[in-house]
Amino acid sequence: MSDNIPMNELDRCIQAMGRSQAVFPDFCHAVVQGELWFLRPYHVGIEDEPVVVKKGETFPLALLQGANGQFSPLFSSEARAEEGMRNGNVPTLTYWAGSMPAKQLLAMLGVTSFGAVFNKSCATGEFSIKCDLIRDLASGKVFQPTELDPRQQKTGTAAVLDPADYPTDVVQRAFEFMRRHKNFRAAWVWRATVAGRAGYAVGTVMEPRDAVLFHDLNLAVHAGHSRDYETYLVLLDEESSTCHRQMMEQMPPFYTVPDYLRPPGAKA
Repeated sequence: MSDNIPMNELDRCIQAMGRSQAVFPDFCHAVVQGELWFLRPYHVGIEDEPVVVKKGETFPLALLQGANGQFSPLFSSEARAEEGMRNGNVPTLTYWAGSMPAKQLLAMLGVTSFGAVFNKSCATGEFSIKCDLIRDLASGKVFQPTELDPRQQKTGTAAVLDPADYPTDVVQRAFEFMRRHKNFRAAWVWRATVAGRAGYAVGTVMEPRDAVLFHDLNLAVHAGHSRDYETYLVLLDEESSTCHRQMMEQMPPFYTVPDYLRPPGAKA
């Protein structure tokens, strides 16, 4: 990067998101830590006014219009807030920059229908999130681990998928995330229909099991997900259904570690 502003962890996550959605879980963990910076429309005495949301009153933070509606620009540091305003050619005394604990700020924004854009017009690149994710980050819901018991996972129908028809965005994010964590041993993708909703299933062998890592994989796979189809995550092991074991045998995995032993008679 060409700027001289020191990079913090949130900066690095936002920059990495420009290259791959697989780091979305890292962004989620980083964005709720420490403080976030916001902008407020400037007027004399703004420095001494508390930042509160009151029913019937104008929202106190700066709001901009985007393709998906109004959003509030948020920043990883004071220096990034100043950089964003400078690069955006914002006239002096248009906004005042302030900060508060990240979870508190996200909770305040979460009661609205507005989205947020992080590090707008900054050298890190910028990243947008919608109001539902803002609420889930503030409440901690986004971090609640996914059920690991395969017997509790959703059931449906499955069909072999030709590699040429793989959902590239899903497979790429899953591959990039799993290669960073040794717990993931192998993974397959196949067509799946659950409760009448068609999509894809990503089945993975995980040793040892880790509920937090599995949940983070779920976040990575669904980051920026197209709503044209569903994507389901499935843990595969000796308790897997006959249907899932058949997928492991009939299809080559799209991800394996070098020492993983395929099921006997499985397709190469």
